[in-house]
Amino acid sequence: MSILKTHDLKYAYPDGTQAVDGIDIEIETGKCIAFVGPNGSGKSTLFLLFNGTLAPQQGVVYVQGRPLRYDAKSLREVRKRIGIVFQNSSDQLFAPTVYHDVAFGPVNLGFDEEKVNNCVTQTLEYLGLTELRDKPPHHLSSGQKKKVAIAGVVAMEPEVIILDEPLSNLDPSGASEIMELLNELKHFGKTIIISTHDVDLAARWADVVYVLNRGQVYNSGHPSRIFADRALMENTNLKLPTIVETFREFEARGIAEGHAPMTLLDLMDSMESPYIGVRCAVADCTISKDQKVGLFMQEGTIVAVSDIQQRAVGIAMSDAGAGDEVLVEYVNGSLTPNTGRIHVVQIPRVIEGGSKNVDIEGIRALLDGTSFDRVGAMGTSAKVTAKKAEIQTDFEVDVIQSAMLSALRGLDCLVLASGGMAELVKQRVDERNHNGCRHIECTIEKI
Repeated sequence: MSILKTHDLKYAYPDGTQAVDGIDIEIETGKCIAFVGPNGSGKSTLFLLFNGTLAPQQGVVYVQGRPLRYDAKSLREVRKRIGIVFQNSSDQLFAPTVYHDVAFGPVNLGFDEEKVNNCVTQTLEYLGLTELRDKPPHHLSSGQKKKVAIAGVVAMEPEVIILDEPLSNLDPSGASEIMELLNELKHFGKTIIISTHDVDLAARWADVVYVLNRGQVYNSGHPSRIFADRALMENTNLKLPTIVETFREFEARGIAEGHAPMTLLDLMDSMESPYIGVRCAVADCTISKDQKVGLFMQEGTIVAVSDIQQRAVGIAMSDAGAGDEVLVEYVNGSLTPNTGRIHVVQIPRVIEGGSKNVDIEGIRALLDGTSFDRVGAMGTSAKVTAKKAEIQTDFEVDVIQSAMLSALRGLDCLVLASGGMAELVKQRVDERNHNGCRHIECTIEKI
């Protein structure tokens, strides 16, 4: 079912610039949508047309199948359903405190005082912003400002959340945290729409990509089709995602095969069993040139040993001391380690009581009783639980892919996941198992 649709949408600015020139799109409920394109392609203007901030000079915007009207009552209703986070968060934050900024939307939607307070309190807890409640927004970091701007939209309980360049001016950690938040919101049924110049982000994150150029939709579809099209990228002045360029170089050398990957995990699957005559290894003892050595994989690193009773063997190409790199040729046999497992523990969401409803001692006992090589936490409640239990996490961003990559290296992983994020981990692992060469065991336990 489409939640947002446009037909022959056109808009020109007073100086004559045709920002949007006959755009037809249809966005399905619950999808992650990325709009990419060069500066001036019409992305920001299109977003302002989506929720009635601008009125088109031609064409129609449909929200849940109904034409958007521009009277005050209709606009208030549509902005309850469609929220926008602007590129520059400072443009969106103007109240004296974080609490009042997040409350602005609910107040203007006519929520009563009790509902406003509940919405703001729950949203701040959900986004991990409770400690900033009484802080002036202009004293916050760029990442904190971005999260507060998102909180102001989330508090209005919209069905669609639109973000214009959501990762601009953020460091890598802040960017990963924002994307994890958007994934969580999507899992709870929200439709997420972003604009971005980052083709790597769009490739690995979006369900559908729209490529805009000169105010028009140049092409649209699944990232695997859009970003595998070199001519399309060149004609719109976009670069290929790094993962696609890497794959093509590997493919040209006979190292990888199949369809162009959109994620690191996809790339690894495309290289599951290539034949490579020479491998680089780390010697664990003194090795002589032309010595036959055994090889095995240890946490992603190939180790060369004198014991040739290994699944893979080869011939050293040079002398090497313990800890030195050594090239090994005429490699035969398998270097693939046994696949590890992923055990997911479901932590209640903030709205369900969060970490306060978790048996912390039970979590500690789980770790004491079972050997896990890696631990991850995704979602605010899960991260708070890990801190309360004094659990050192190995990854808190890009958790699902990190856990799967670790499992493929033979490592056992524990993932603490808030609410429905636990099912999302299982879903992603099942999808990967369906398409991948090696099966990863994934189990869920509720606390």
